[in-house]
Amino acid sequence: MSGQKEALIAKTLCCIRCGACRGVTQDKVPDLSFSTQCPCGMTLFGAYEPAGLMYCARGIAQGTLAWSKELAEVVYACTLCGYCDDLCRRSIRCTPAIEILEELRTLVPTALKPKTLASAAETIRPPLRNRLSLLKSFGIADVSEAGSSGTIFFPDGTLLNNSPKLREIGHILARGTCRVGCFIEEPLPPVSTALINGGYKELLAGCVAEIDARLSRHGIRRVIVYNPESLSVLKRFSRHRASFVSITRFYADMLKGGKRKRVKLPPVTYHDPCHLGRYAQDYTSPREVLAGLGLQVREMWRSRENSLCCGAGGGVSEANPALAGTYAAHRWREARATGARVLVTACPRCHATLADNKPRGFTVADITSLVAQAWGYKGKSR
Repeated sequence: MSGQKEALIAKTLCCIRCGACRGVTQDKVPDLSFSTQCPCGMTLFGAYEPAGLMYCARGIAQGTLAWSKELAEVVYACTLCGYCDDLCRRSIRCTPAIEILEELRTLVPTALKPKTLASAAETIRPPLRNRLSLLKSFGIADVSEAGSSGTIFFPDGTLLNNSPKLREIGHILARGTCRVGCFIEEPLPPVSTALINGGYKELLAGCVAEIDARLSRHGIRRVIVYNPESLSVLKRFSRHRASFVSITRFYADMLKGGKRKRVKLPPVTYHDPCHLGRYAQDYTSPREVLAGLGLQVREMWRSRENSLCCGAGGGVSEANPALAGTYAAHRWREARATGARVLVTACPRCHATLADNKPRGFTVADITSLVAQAWGYKGKSR
């Protein structure tokens, strides 16, 4: 038996199937539909729940369970939201569920991987043609040309060709008090969770090693990250001493001083992205931003560390969009219960999935767009 499988067995034996990760931690449940937490477990069957997935991993590692198309579908129905892992650490045990589920994906035979996730290995390099040069018009210098600024902005794959969003971010960064650079002509590998979702952790390690080397070469001490998925990957796997901070933390600090407009919206509700919250442990900065914008927030019953996943994570939105829509409907049911008609989030993946599945009469807003409006941005948002 390989060392990887022996280690996987040892990790899975931590799970005693207590069932705690199936439910929620609050004492009073306002609606029975809010009483379970795991997106796939509350939608499908026992094998899809965290404890079921732990048994699947143990069976594969021990050789008592063989890979099949059906088993691969069970594995890729998980959004890797991290709730089971986090709750287990807060209770009586410490089952490293995320490590187990990520390792399990590395063992899935290539022929059984969803094609949309298998192609992730082909997109680890930035496209030769991208729109990052737009940042230069806002005074964002190319680190490779202008030397170190100490602080850089890290664009992910959702930004490289997203002109409207790059303009919003450039407008905001230009109004900050610190000088921010970016690798524009030769972008850093736009890492996110795509390689983890597909089970390509070795490729991810190579990308992160390249990022670390270039950060060291240019003396970078702080990295402002737009996408929470990229933030969680860099925080977990980078060995560089740079500080990786969410862009919402940057916004929150900016809003503590300086003149800006109040954003005029009715009461809003806020959706916590899993990778900003549970993975990066940043629950406060988005709420500081919304308060700084003068917005009234009506919290969903499951929020902060108990927040429910939007359904996009783990590659579900790529591998099975219909299932991601079903997961999103669970979140929308809770958003509707707040009485708000505007949902704000700080993750492009959450924004896309929730917007694609929103009920009639609702609006999904990106927190970056709201901050840009507060600082006088007049362009088109996306």
